[in-house]
Amino acid sequence: MAIIMTNPLTTPDRFFTEISGRDPNLRIPAAIVLLAAIATGSHIAAVDGVATPSPSGAAVPFTGISVATSVIGGLIIMSVSWLLYAGVFYAISTLLGGVGSFRRVFEFTGYGFIPAIIAPIIGLAAVWLAYPGIDFSAIDPQLMKQTLMQNPLMRASDIAGILFLLWSAVIWIFGVKHACDISRRTATVTVVLPVAVYLLYNIVIII
Repeated sequence: MAIIMTNPLTTPDRFFTEISGRDPNLRIPAAIVLLAAIATGSHIAAVDGVATPSPSGAAVPFTGISVATSVIGGLIIMSVSWLLYAGVFYAISTLLGGVGSFRRVFEFTGYGFIPAIIAPIIGLAAVWLAYPGIDFSAIDPQLMKQTLMQNPLMRASDIAGILFLLWSAVIWIFGVKHACDISRRTATVTVVLPVAVYLLYNIVIII
């Protein structure tokens, strides 16, 4: 599993060349998306926990219910993102002359979520590092989340998240190239358009 997850990160062109000759298999991409959902959910739970004061006035980083709820939310977010990205990639590639099946595009798109496992872990570390330095007693409970997100560590983790999205885009370019039997230039156009829209949205949120 570790090798399967490492190869798309380091040698995506070779990786997708090797598995293109096999029948589509969604088990590993689904496991990748599930891990990304767990990581994302844990990050969301940590942020929401810090933004939710306890009766004593302090923030509560984690509770069992909040983690479970956030993981479920993360699973929904990642599953929908997986479907949307694959759908858009398939539609654009088809318009540009691609001949692959949606199932293959869906499979290969799933591998591109490996960086989405790492990014929330960095965000989670940023929450724990920023948490001790925030004086919650001096902050309006309504402003706790905003104060946390303005912390330099959280800003840095947001930027890291954008970089990991770009890493995913690189994996998707090679995945779409092989899934749809198109050139790397055409695959780049196919992937860059939707990713750029999402990236601009994230930049606006951070700013």
